[in-house]
Amino acid sequence: MASMFDQYSSDLIRESSTDPDASAEPKTSGYVSVRTRKEVPIFTKQKMNLNLPSGILFLSVQNDWLMMLMTNLTVLRMNLKQPDKFTEVPIDKTIGGLRPSSIYVDPLGAHLFLTFLPKSPGFTPELLYLQRNSFKPKFVTKLKDQEITAVGFNHVNTSETSTGPILLGTAHGVIWEAEVGLESGDKLVQQNVRHAFDVGKGEPRPITGLEFYLKTEQKSLHCIVLVLTVDRLYKFHNTIRSGGGSLAGSTATAAQELKLGGYLQKVFGPYQNVDDQLRDFEELSVGGSKGTGSGSASAGSWPKLVFNYEEDFPKSFGCLTEHGINYQEIDPAINQAQFVVQKELITYPEPRYVPPATNSHKVAPRTNCPLSFILTDFHALLLYADHVSAISLLDYQVVYEEYFVEQYGRLINIVKDVRSNVTFVYSNKLIFRYKIVNEQRNAWRLYADRQKFELALQYCNKNPAHRDIVLVKQAQSYFYAGDYLQAAAIFSETQLSFEEVCLKFLQKNSNQALLLYLRNRLGQLKPHEKTQITMLIVWIVQLFLVELSHQRGSGGGEKATRDLQKQFEAFMASRPVMACVRRNRTAIYDLMASYGDTHNLTALTTINQDYESVLQQYINQGRYEDALGVLSAQNRPELVYQYAPIAMEVLPAATVSMLIGQGHRLDPVRLMPAMLCLDTPQHAHETVRYLEYCIHSRGCVEPALHNYLIQLYGVHFPEQLLTFLESQGRDTTMVHYDPHYALRIALRHDIRPASVFLQCLLEMWVPAVRLALTLEDAEAARQLVRQTAAQPSDRVLRKRLWLLIAEHEIKGTRDEEVQRALGILQECDQLRIEDLLPYFSDFQRIDHFKEAICRSLKEYNVKIQEQRRDMEESAKSANRVRQELQTFRSRSVTVSAQEQCTVCGIYLMLKPFFVFHCGHKFHADCLERQVLPYLSPEMSDRLTMLKQSLATAQHAVESAASAGVGSANALEAAPVAPISHKEKLKSEIEAIISSECLYCGNLMINALDKPFVENWQQADSEWD
Repeated sequence: MASMFDQYSSDLIRESSTDPDASAEPKTSGYVSVRTRKEVPIFTKQKMNLNLPSGILFLSVQNDWLMMLMTNLTVLRMNLKQPDKFTEVPIDKTIGGLRPSSIYVDPLGAHLFLTFLPKSPGFTPELLYLQRNSFKPKFVTKLKDQEITAVGFNHVNTSETSTGPILLGTAHGVIWEAEVGLESGDKLVQQNVRHAFDVGKGEPRPITGLEFYLKTEQKSLHCIVLVLTVDRLYKFHNTIRSGGGSLAGSTATAAQELKLGGYLQKVFGPYQNVDDQLRDFEELSVGGSKGTGSGSASAGSWPKLVFNYEEDFPKSFGCLTEHGINYQEIDPAINQAQFVVQKELITYPEPRYVPPATNSHKVAPRTNCPLSFILTDFHALLLYADHVSAISLLDYQVVYEEYFVEQYGRLINIVKDVRSNVTFVYSNKLIFRYKIVNEQRNAWRLYADRQKFELALQYCNKNPAHRDIVLVKQAQSYFYAGDYLQAAAIFSETQLSFEEVCLKFLQKNSNQALLLYLRNRLGQLKPHEKTQITMLIVWIVQLFLVELSHQRGSGGGEKATRDLQKQFEAFMASRPVMACVRRNRTAIYDLMASYGDTHNLTALTTINQDYESVLQQYINQGRYEDALGVLSAQNRPELVYQYAPIAMEVLPAATVSMLIGQGHRLDPVRLMPAMLCLDTPQHAHETVRYLEYCIHSRGCVEPALHNYLIQLYGVHFPEQLLTFLESQGRDTTMVHYDPHYALRIALRHDIRPASVFLQCLLEMWVPAVRLALTLEDAEAARQLVRQTAAQPSDRVLRKRLWLLIAEHEIKGTRDEEVQRALGILQECDQLRIEDLLPYFSDFQRIDHFKEAICRSLKEYNVKIQEQRRDMEESAKSANRVRQELQTFRSRSVTVSAQEQCTVCGIYLMLKPFFVFHCGHKFHADCLERQVLPYLSPEMSDRLTMLKQSLATAQHAVESAASAGVGSANALEAAPVAPISHKEKLKSEIEAIISSECLYCGNLMINALDKPFVENWQQADSEWD
């Protein structure tokens, strides 16, 4: 249970509300902030229950190690993770004649420095060093007589036995560099103790704060030293190039380089030869009591540098001045001299709570100048004589204030652990730990008020209500600055009233910003919100049309118009817009038509595949080229079939090109009405071009197309008809046109070569020859008629055709032309001179035929001789056959007793058998079993029937023999007929079975593709 003093102290806490007036914020419609429980305070004080041996003089905490110098001159060391265990090191016997002035602990919590001032004349200031694990403090003798008032520790040092390079400031303004540690037990090591710099240039200027930090970048080491005196803040910056390898590994590597080379002293090198006083400083009006430079001044009362670290690197620092806190933020990139990015003077607040003077339990405030302070990420905690106040670093308002009762003792200092970010306030009696919970909870609002919207959004912590408020403020700032497009983009992410935002842009006549806002809001709608989607799409389309019309009318630039057009096309091509346009196409079409935007209307119909309306509009306006373009762009063949006749009438060449471009999507037969309606030479030429494309490129076989092309050839292009017919071939079953129709067209238009070709195709040989003989070109006619006559396969018909040719060429020949006419005998081997003589005139001289007759007689003689030789060869062949037959009659085969059946391997003589000329021998039953599966069904049935008949006949003979009675005539007559019939049956059965050898005949050849094993499962089991 809390004590009475603790309960009373809790009543003295004043914490500002985190909920500002809701009326002051932008109105939003989407979020309602509902708080279900009281918010945890940012700052909470907790008293540490420690049984301290005496009062506290000085306290410091670093890296969870709390170190105190008690009033009994004892150093108390405690690990905060184990608060019940602590060690005490008495120093009263070590510091006789001296009084403590301050303590300094490094960030590692391993090294403690204690400074002492003389209590009486005859003594000099001393510096005492105590390592965390040591119980024997050591005086740093090399710094004897130096009044140390500030220590700058090395934040990258990781050694618990050595401090690494550090800086020490004195009350006379001198900066020393040193390295202190222990080795071999408790032996003190003092290395590199050297004079580094004198900020006062010989004049006493006490150093009250001293810090340095470094950062590596490749081969460069950036080092910054901050020195605070009672009235000035000095900044030293230097970049030192490493002579060895790269320093880019880590800051620890830089520390090693620093240790080896004494780099800290080099930082002050550029400032050593500066005349008079340093110029790189700023004047401070330091409040409170301050030292004058004499050794008797209390270093504890001087202002000190306070830092806020993040991973051993300072984010900001500050110091107390007369009028407020000098607060400065540091740029993490310290590779430039101006490493301070922001500088502010935070004025001290007036105490909000002034206890009544009559209350003896409260300590009345005496001044508004704090004793000390520490920095967090977002606040500065100020320690006064009787209370602690917290000021926001974003708006400099007091967010927390708590008074201490005097029973807690006199407040001395407030300290912070830079490693664990834990804050402690201590008096001469007690220690209080401050717990800081979610101190950035209101950072989003404060950053937003300061127009730092990126940071505000970063600290919204995914709270949609906070994020919405920040975005509204950001959008309003852009809007009032005239950046309407950026404002629209951000407004679309907020829950601000849709009507309010739209009215803002309408009042400013900013259609582009409104368009951007509407498009972004459209993308946020859910698919089921169809009404809102439709309204926004129609409005967006109208705005696009207005902007396009304005761009074209005002000459706003071709590029701007083209970009806007691309945006509109991309918007219309999106899936939700296409679905909406299909549902409301009439309204969209009317809207576009009202603005006269035929280009986008055409594009829209193309996207939505609604071409009929725009085609009708183009045709009514006489814009046939545009209509043809729409037909080319669409993918609906029905529209082509519907509008192709109209387009073909006006633009035949372009229409045919469009039809060819459509390729296989169109049915040429359904386009025949467009081709048949016109018969001018131009239309005929384009129709022929399309039909040739369909037949030759697409391979169409519809007879209607071929017949119509033949008609067009016959009327307009007769010279191309024969070429087309020849390309179809000379087989009537392979051509795709009607040969009879084609022949009528050719005859009607007197295209004789084509007519001859078709008559030959129809095997009308005699008319074909007669028509070929009528060609005007004698040479062409002569060649064609001979080709025609050579085609029939019937020799009689072919002779008849040649006789027609001979008759045509012989009749009316003169004597000198007889030899040329007789040349036909060499062209046709079926004609003889006697066939041609009747066609010559009776008055022709016999001398003209002498050569032909002699040649004919010689041919007859040759044929007679050939016939005689054939007869002699036939006689010789007949004699050879008779001799071979005689030889076969006497041929025999010898079978030994050891011969075996080729199938079963048993001796052949044991059962009836067959012997083939090839040498294979089989038992009759074995051969039958092997041959039976290969017999045809008819032959198998015949064999079965014969065996049944043989069995019946055998049974009849046996029955007659067993009876043993009857007349002699009956006994003699009974077996005659059955035995004769039985022998015939046996002979036929044997003929079927032994028609060919099982292994040498066709049976084996036919069985090559059959497997050796029929049942593989049985074979596997048997083989296993």
